[in-house]
Amino acid sequence: MNVDPRFKKLFEPGRIGRMELRNRIIMAPMGTNLATEDGYITERAKNYYQERAKGGVGLVIVGVGAVDHPRAKCMPGQVAVSDDKFIPGLSELAQAVHRHGAKIAIQLQHAGGVAAEDSAQGVAPLTPSPTQPAVAEVLQDMTMEEMTRLMTRFANVPLDMTTREITLEEIKRLVGRFAEAAERVKKTGFDGVEIHAGHGYLINEFLSCSKNKRQDAYGGELKNRARFLLEIIAAIREKVGKDYPVWCRMDGREFEIEDGITPKDGQELAVMLEQAGLDALHVSGYGGAIGGFYHAPLVYPPGNLIPLAEGIKKLVKIPVIAVGRISPQLGEQVLRQGKADFIAMARPLLADPDLPSKLASGKLDDIRPCIYCYNCVSQIFWAESMYCTVNAATGSEADFRIQPAERAKKVMVVGGGPAGMEAARVAALRGHQVTLYEKERRLGGSLFFASTVYTDSEDFLHYLVTQVNKLPVEVKLGQEVTPELIEGIKPDVVIVALGPHQLAPKIKGDDRRNVLTRAELKQMLAGRFKGDGANKLGGWQRATLYLAAPFLQPFLSSSRVRRLTKVWMPLGKKVVVIGGDLAGCELAGFLVERGRKVTILESGQGLAADMGITRRWRVLADLRQSGVDMITEVKYEEITKEGVVITRNEERQTIKADTVIVAEGMQPDVRLLEAVKGKVPQVYGVGDCAGLRLIRGAILDGASIGVKV
Repeated sequence: MNVDPRFKKLFEPGRIGRMELRNRIIMAPMGTNLATEDGYITERAKNYYQERAKGGVGLVIVGVGAVDHPRAKCMPGQVAVSDDKFIPGLSELAQAVHRHGAKIAIQLQHAGGVAAEDSAQGVAPLTPSPTQPAVAEVLQDMTMEEMTRLMTRFANVPLDMTTREITLEEIKRLVGRFAEAAERVKKTGFDGVEIHAGHGYLINEFLSCSKNKRQDAYGGELKNRARFLLEIIAAIREKVGKDYPVWCRMDGREFEIEDGITPKDGQELAVMLEQAGLDALHVSGYGGAIGGFYHAPLVYPPGNLIPLAEGIKKLVKIPVIAVGRISPQLGEQVLRQGKADFIAMARPLLADPDLPSKLASGKLDDIRPCIYCYNCVSQIFWAESMYCTVNAATGSEADFRIQPAERAKKVMVVGGGPAGMEAARVAALRGHQVTLYEKERRLGGSLFFASTVYTDSEDFLHYLVTQVNKLPVEVKLGQEVTPELIEGIKPDVVIVALGPHQLAPKIKGDDRRNVLTRAELKQMLAGRFKGDGANKLGGWQRATLYLAAPFLQPFLSSSRVRRLTKVWMPLGKKVVVIGGDLAGCELAGFLVERGRKVTILESGQGLAADMGITRRWRVLADLRQSGVDMITEVKYEEITKEGVVITRNEERQTIKADTVIVAEGMQPDVRLLEAVKGKVPQVYGVGDCAGLRLIRGAILDGASIGVKV
C-alpha cells in the first residue's frame, strides 16, 4: 500500500512481543457501556469495534474487561471476562476485527474504589486502604438535575460509607482472577491482554501513596506497592505462557494528587515491569475525580503525556505506547524522534473510524475531527452508552449505514449550519439531488461563531464545508428562502435547518448603546456591520467597518477573526455577559483572552448546564483561574451606564460594566417550518429549528434525516 510520506513512521509495521501489527496506530481502550448489564458483548459493540478495524488501525484495545464481574464494575454495561460463558461473544468480536486485518486485545480491570456499580448497590468497594469517596469533588459544578440523577442512582449508599480494605486472602484470590481472565481471553482468539494498572482503579490504588497506606508487604516503598501488580503478571505468565502478548497500562504520573505517583515512580515501576516479563508499556496518567482529570487521562493540552512516555522509553527496551491527545502529525513526530514506539488514539477514532486509511492516502481534509467536547466521557458518568458529538454513527453504526436511495429525490436544505450541512452531505452520498440554501455569504451558521470562540470546533467547520463542496451539492449563498420560493421549486423533500433567533429577556435599559445582544455580536464577528448592532458603534467605527465589510467578509475565517479581535474589538474593558450557558461561558473565555475583565450573570442555579460535565469542570475551573466572576440565581433589574443592576438574595447591587452582552433568550426559529408544512411531500426540521440542539443535536438530526429521506 502506498502511504503518504508525511506519515511514513505511523504506517511502519510493528511488534508487541510475538504480535505483529500492520502499523503503529492503536485504538486506545475506552469505556463504552455497550455491553449488556450482565457482561455480554452486543451487536452494537461488535459493529463499533469492527468499524475501527475496517478503518485501518493496527490494534484495537477493548476497554475495561471486568475480571471479577459482577463485582468491581465501574459502569453497568461493562464487558466481562470473568467466566467461560463470555467466551463465545468475545470470540465473535475477535473474528469480526480480524476480518479487517487488525489485531485485538482487551484490558483486564478491577475498578477498586471507583467500582460505581458496587457503590450503587450499597456494597463497599475494595481498596488497599479504607478511603472516603470524594463526593463533594464529584458534585462540584453539577446542576440540581444532575445531582438528583446521581443521588437517585446511589440512593443505597450509606452517608458514612467508606471503601473496605482488601485482605491478604482477597489479594490472592484477585491475582488468580486476573490470571484466569487472561487465559480465558487467550482462548477466545484475542491477540493479547493489557493489564489496567492506571486511572484510579484497584492496581493503581496499590501503586499510589495517595491511596495505599498499608503497613504490610503491599504498602510502603514502591517495590511493595508494586507487589500486587507483579504477582498478577507472574500468575498471568504461568497461565498463558511466555509467547502470548501481555502488557500494562500504567500512570507515568499523577496530576494534582497529594502523595500521588511521580514521574520518578513511573520510571522505576517501568523498569520493574520490564524485568517482570511484560511485552510493552502503555504510558498514561491520572488526575483524580476532577481537577487534574483533564490533564490525564482526559487530556486537554495536546501531547500532555508524551514526556512521560519519552522518559520511560529511555530506560526500557520493550515497546512504549504513547497516548493523550496526540494528533497524527504529532504522533509521526514522536515516532521519528524515538520518544515512543506506538501511538494510541481514542476520541479521534470515535469521530472518524477511517482516520488511518484517510491518513495513509493523504486525504486529510476528509478526516472528521474530534472537537474535544468530552461528551463521550460525560455519558459514562451518567451510566449511559457513550456517543460522539460529531459522528452520529458512533456506537450506533447499524442505524447510520449510508445506503443508495431507492429513488433519487429533489432535496432542498434550508440553512448552511452544521445540521443543514450534515443533512446535505448524507443525502448527497445516498444519491439524492441536493440544493443547500444559506442566507449568509458563507457556510457555517452558528458553527462559525462557535468555532470563533472555541477553537477546537474550527476544524470540524472546515470538514463539513469541504465535504459539501466536494459532493454534488448545489450551494446557493446569500439567498434567503421564503415559502413562495419553496412552492416555486417544488422539491420532494424540504429540510429546514435554520439557526435559532434571540428573544432576549426584557431588561430596563437593554436598548442602551453599551448593550449588545448575542445575535448582534455574532453579526459583527461575521463581518456584517449593518443593523442594530452597528448603530451602537461610534460614528468613525461604523463608517470604517461599513466601508471595509465588502472586502473583509469573503476572507473572514474563524481563525482570522480570532487574530483580528486580539487587536481590536468594539467592547469596553469591563464586560458583563448575561447568560451562563455553554455559549456564554465560551464567550467569557474568549473575551478574557482578549484582555477583558468579565463577569457572567445567570438567572438559573448553575452554569454551562448544556455542557458535558467533564468539560464543564475544566471550563469553569479555567474561568475561575482567569479571574472571571460568576454569579448565579440573579434577577436582572436594570442596565445603566455604570453596568447591570441585579438582585440576589434580596440584596440589590450594581455589577460594573463598560459593555453588556445579553446572551440569554435563544429560541428555535420554526416560522418557515410551520409555513411549508403540508405544501411539499416531506418536511423536516433539524438542529436548532427542532429545539436548541447544539452541535451534537445538529449532527444527529442531520444524519438521521439524511439516511431516512
